[in-house]
Amino acid sequence: MWLVAKDTTGKTGRVAISDELKAALVRWYTGRGSEADHRACVSLVSTARENHKWIACDCLGAEHPPPLMSAAYLSFQETYYLRRLTSRPGHEPGCPFHLPQAPPRIRETMKDSLYAIGLPKGLFSAHQKAPEKLAQKPEDIEPDDRSRGVAIPRLGKLLWLLLERAGSNILRELPPSGRRAGSISEEMRHLKRAAQGLEIAPGIRLSDHLYTNAIDYEKRRVHARLRAAAETWPPEFAPQAFLLLEASEVTSSEVVTGLGTVEIRNRIQHTGIIRAEVEPPFLVLAVVGEHSRREGYLALRAYAQPVFSGNQFVPAERDHDRDVLRALQQAQYELRRLGVRMAVKKVLFDIALATGSARPDFLVALLDEHSGVECKFALQILQSDDADYLELRSIERERLSQAGLVVSMAASSVTPEAIISEARSLLE
Repeated sequence: MWLVAKDTTGKTGRVAISDELKAALVRWYTGRGSEADHRACVSLVSTARENHKWIACDCLGAEHPPPLMSAAYLSFQETYYLRRLTSRPGHEPGCPFHLPQAPPRIRETMKDSLYAIGLPKGLFSAHQKAPEKLAQKPEDIEPDDRSRGVAIPRLGKLLWLLLERAGSNILRELPPSGRRAGSISEEMRHLKRAAQGLEIAPGIRLSDHLYTNAIDYEKRRVHARLRAAAETWPPEFAPQAFLLLEASEVTSSEVVTGLGTVEIRNRIQHTGIIRAEVEPPFLVLAVVGEHSRREGYLALRAYAQPVFSGNQFVPAERDHDRDVLRALQQAQYELRRLGVRMAVKKVLFDIALATGSARPDFLVALLDEHSGVECKFALQILQSDDADYLELRSIERERLSQAGLVVSMAASSVTPEAIISEARSLLE
């Protein structure tokens, strides 16, 4: 067994792992190891990860390209695990590291269920102290169907929580005349103000370690302040800071802003914006922490969220979501001329109802300044004519209707005129 450089076949540049250490790894991985074996294994995988190495198995012999494993980790489980590189040779069936190949994933989408998105629990924290455990081989080695629910990463939920607290997910009502005032700096001020009410760790306010430009990271001001704060940081919590950046481009590992580019240690998480070629701008939340003393403080992970515009951080998933928001905003201006005020909130988290949770696309509030009549309703935007999808949205509509008015519109029919017509009919 060897350590080999990443992104190679593993046939060259091998650094041998001693027989004793290999035996300890096998014992621990197969559930027969001691705590001493465990400590030795954690040291091995952390060394491999910090030095950008893969672990090459010798079960096929020294002359053949070896099966390769990368030392990955789940931060919030504080656990390393050995991830098979399935595009490389497989292990011998009798090898302790052999697992049957799982069939292709059956991914669950909105067409399959009304999946839940709840508020993130606990502190505004996305990093824990360096993992000190190594996962063992699963007891059940039968291939599963690899089905997955729709999961929003914790960083994504934390970003949404901050947007919710700041009211940034609202198309706010217009002033009595003129255009809505707004800028990137004003949006960031709203978010910084909301950060004062959130804690990273007990007694540590998010606002004290939230940075909104890349320069603070490039000049290592983030690192310096975090090192100083670490001396009095609650010992059971990992010191961490957050970057909140308005980005003009997001790649797999870089956040490009007008004031510099920030490299993220791990692949940037998002909702498919690169694959779907969603246009900027994006709002990115990145956590800065220390995974190893050798590397020091780094931007470890990030979540990129498309937003309506650079001066309105209302979340959008695809470009057609921005079309809907533009139609709603144009309707605001037209309704103002008619003496009707309108505010629109993009719903990010589930709403608890008597018959179950639901999450409409928007909540809309109207006020007729002439008559004083007010109206609030949930707005569903139907993105597909697929029968299963429509059935699920119908279930959602039934749940929502028990709490108030619900309006459903096909995405293709959302125009300022249609919204104005619906609003006027509801206020009559």
